[in-house]
Amino acid sequence: MQISRWLLPALSAAAGPFSANGAQAASDNGFAVDHAKYANRAVLPDFTAADCPTNPRALTQIKGNLYCHTTGAGLAVHSGLVLITAEGALVIDPAMTCTAGWLRDEIRQRFHVGVKYVVYTHAHTDHISGAQVFQRDGAIVVANKRALEPIVGEKLPAALPDRVFDKDMTITLGGETVQLHYVAPSHSDSLTMVLFPKYKALQCTDVCQSKSMPYNDFLDFYYPGWIETLDWVAAQDVDVIDIGHYSPGTKADVVAERDYMVDLHQQVLDLARNGQSWDQLYRNVHFSDQVKTWTAFDSMHTLNVMGMYRWVSNHRRGEW
Repeated sequence: MQISRWLLPALSAAAGPFSANGAQAASDNGFAVDHAKYANRAVLPDFTAADCPTNPRALTQIKGNLYCHTTGAGLAVHSGLVLITAEGALVIDPAMTCTAGWLRDEIRQRFHVGVKYVVYTHAHTDHISGAQVFQRDGAIVVANKRALEPIVGEKLPAALPDRVFDKDMTITLGGETVQLHYVAPSHSDSLTMVLFPKYKALQCTDVCQSKSMPYNDFLDFYYPGWIETLDWVAAQDVDVIDIGHYSPGTKADVVAERDYMVDLHQQVLDLARNGQSWDQLYRNVHFSDQVKTWTAFDSMHTLNVMGMYRWVSNHRRGEW
């Protein structure tokens, strides 16, 4: 496998050392990032850092040692799965710096462990902000290798990953196994699926929906990979899918979303091929009665058409 210039080509051992009580210590098969290369990197102001004492937050049990953290309310809520083990916790997407300290302290007070790993689902600040709070305490920040360039290049005010991977990565923590998988460019080109096989649970942030509309006009969007990702999710043995917002979803929700995306793409493509301009086209896209009941339909459906129209316009060949 080719390792990009962003990475230090040092692969950790697949089998880590053993702890004093005989259990295997935390280990992973990611690649180390050379932080020295980015010691003086410029960063933008952290828009999530201002005190937010009234911001809703929670850490709720899903099943067994698997929990979900949330921050924010209504359409602004962000979420991520949290695995608690005797060896430490694994947190997905802290989301906000102003609530990350609360989450760290909540885990310490309730479970008497620190955070060992923080996993980024993708390189967007509304999900990865706050990881520096855990990293300063010694947590290992993990991301797909494709997330490193935009974090540095876009000057994102989030923790630089400590370890990255290309296609697959496994983390072993407190006798639990967490599987990270990269499917294809979809919502960003760095989106990571995080699978908890023991709990039949999956973190599928922003691409998966739960009777809810995809956000806005498909920012940072790759249509073929989006469909490929939904197909991959539908093939997994999972009961719970955390989508990074709103309520957890199911595979039935993912299948319904896939049907919606394919239908929207085909409608927009057909209308564009029939010569309709944007002013005509967006008025002639039809939505099923089911989709009209989804969360944020009224505010998002025209924006979804806009994003798909942009994708179709940029990728249809025509006669040339």
